[in-house]
Amino acid sequence: MNKLIKFKWAVSIPIFRSVGLSITCCTLLLCMACSIAGEPSAGISHRIALITPAGTGELAEAIRLGAEAAAKEQGADLVTVEAFGNGSVSRTRDGSGAGLLLRKNERDRQWINLPQREQAQVDAAAQALQQGATALLVDPLSEETLSNILHLAQTKSPTGNIAPVIVLNDEFPVKGITSVISMDNLEAGRKAGHAMAELLGAKGKVALLGPDLMNPGLVHREQGVKEALTEYPDMEIVPYSVCSNREVCWQVTKQVMDQSQVDGIITLQESASLGAADELNRRKRIGSIKLVGFGSEQQQLEQLQEGVIQQLIVQNGFSAGYLGVNQAVARLNSNHVEPRVTLETKLVSTDNMFWMDNQKLLFPFVQ
Repeated sequence: MNKLIKFKWAVSIPIFRSVGLSITCCTLLLCMACSIAGEPSAGISHRIALITPAGTGELAEAIRLGAEAAAKEQGADLVTVEAFGNGSVSRTRDGSGAGLLLRKNERDRQWINLPQREQAQVDAAAQALQQGATALLVDPLSEETLSNILHLAQTKSPTGNIAPVIVLNDEFPVKGITSVISMDNLEAGRKAGHAMAELLGAKGKVALLGPDLMNPGLVHREQGVKEALTEYPDMEIVPYSVCSNREVCWQVTKQVMDQSQVDGIITLQESASLGAADELNRRKRIGSIKLVGFGSEQQQLEQLQEGVIQQLIVQNGFSAGYLGVNQAVARLNSNHVEPRVTLETKLVSTDNMFWMDNQKLLFPFVQ
């Protein structure tokens, strides 16, 4: 459904002595009104769907806010779709303010397995295209998910045109992507490694935790961490430990600390940061074991402020959504599109988290 556009007219028509002039003037006004009512504005001809995995927290919210800001500027209609498992798809917001199509119980989010979430993303893309989306912004869960969405975008457009697909936050090597908007994960990993070396005085043993390295972005992130740490002869890296969610990451951190005397932990993803923080809290090792992570979830920021986490690598999610919509509109208007846009990342600590620039990064709703 296109955005409702209200036209406010302030027309003052003087009384003409000539009947002919009066008829001419009224006719012109009537024609203008009919033209406006009958022809859709070019600005709302683009219907863009933003598809995110369920339960992705503050980053997804920042992306949505950025996408909404750009859509408003571009006169495009934005639909945000959050994909749940078990075939559930929830449309959280669209340009008309429509409510939910279908929503899975909030309590069940964390128990949805990966294959279900992947299929839900594909289903969400199919539904968005069937409802008239002319472009898709996707934060895909896997390479296979992205491949399936691209196939749909190339075959299911109601206009017969290929719907451009803009990928956010990932670097899957899939052909047919219009543009990728993501951080430089290799450089971000280097930032994390150098931050840990500085915290430890360039000497100590560091453990790495995170999801299974199936995502090229995570591979580059780990590579960057290792490249940075190997620059310091007295730094030792514990083999990478895989964990899929906060509970598992807590257990993995416990095992790592039982088996090795680590001085620092670098986590490559939000749930790993929180799981590691849980174990440091349990052992009362806050501050004595340094923790550097990726992300800007509210609970991570709380742990940062309390000194459990020392540094966070934060990306600008607002810019991801904003630039994503702009890239989609550019392609739909047959204008130049950048195949890759690199997002800025910052190293945020307790010392600088309240700086104005970082506040806008961590809390984009203030923009």
